Amino acid sequence: MAIFVTSILFIFISAVVVSLRVYVRWTEKSFWWDDGTMFAALIIYNVTIGLGCRSVYLGLGTHRADLTEYQEREARKFLAIWLPFYAACLVLVKGSICITMLRLTQTMKYTRWCIYLLLWLCICAFIISITGSASSCRPFAANWDLRLIAEGKGSCSPITAVLGISYTSTAITIATDIACAILPGIILWKTQLRLRVKLSVGILLSFGSFASVCTMVRVPYVKYYMDDDLIYWLANLVLWSNIETAVGLIAGSVPILQKLIMRHFRKYNPSPTPNSVGLVTFGSAPIKSRNRRVFSNPTDIGFSVTTVQTNHHPHDWERLEDDSSSGRIRADFTYEVETSQASESDLVERGG
Repeated sequence: MAIFVTSILFIFISAVVVSLRVYVRWTEKSFWWDDGTMFAALIIYNVTIGLGCRSVYLGLGTHRADLTEYQEREARKFLAIWLPFYAACLVLVKGSICITMLRLTQTMKYTRWCIYLLLWLCICAFIISITGSASSCRPFAANWDLRLIAEGKGSCSPITAVLGISYTSTAITIATDIACAILPGIILWKTQLRLRVKLSVGILLSFGSFASVCTMVRVPYVKYYMDDDLIYWLANLVLWSNIETAVGLIAGSVPILQKLIMRHFRKYNPSPTPNSVGLVTFGSAPIKSRNRRVFSNPTDIGFSVTTVQTNHHPHDWERLEDDSSSGRIRADFTYEVETSQASESDLVERGG
């Protein structure tokens, strides 16, 4: 029951959050690999939820004494198929987070190295999980059909090897979960944001770090691979693994939704003062013409911009660094020109 309830809850929340993320990026024409990767992870997450629930329906989480041979075999089968999909979903979620951080650290050389290392560790954890799952029993059907082993038609690796692979993969997963939660905070904390903004980012990251907590909670259940009542204890692994993946989907997409929220508030805010100056920056909704003809640069097509309002005159800007420094601020100004078509009578009256 716990797996069914949490599956329904988290699949709904993650689907809404990731879909809104894709909507925001698509409408801003800034959809990139990190968004596509997260959306692919959402699709695979639906598959893992379906496989996990089907395995529970057949007997996962029930004591072996209360199951028929058919139920135990089918539950093991869906569980064996669930594991590769779970590993693929998790590596896509973390890969999306890493790609997003790479977009934010174009000039941070050493930070980018750390992100590449994190991405490499995520891929290694995925390879270890898939390789261990595929090679633990030969043929693969021997993972669930114990009759093949009893008849000498199949064999499985020693349980110590399975435990070693499981603990190694879990350790790497915990390390990458913590890194995915901490690195964005390090990147943003170096920026000159207000303390209130930094605190809100910290709260968000604390939610993302809950994924590593889920991984730690399931660690004690790995030892039950050696238990005869394995089908009962593995339900805890499925439960916390599904929660971990959902937290990654949600925490990795929520920061993008701030643009949707700001766009909503901006819609109801009064228009800026006439003397305000627009400072154009990359990363949000494109400027619309409001039914006026706008003379725009053709090279701007495909880029999205946002306008940050200020009440200062453009000549009131103060230089932050001296002329010898490479750090500069560029302010671009967008002008809207209203045009109209003059009639022949107007031209005659004006002597045209």
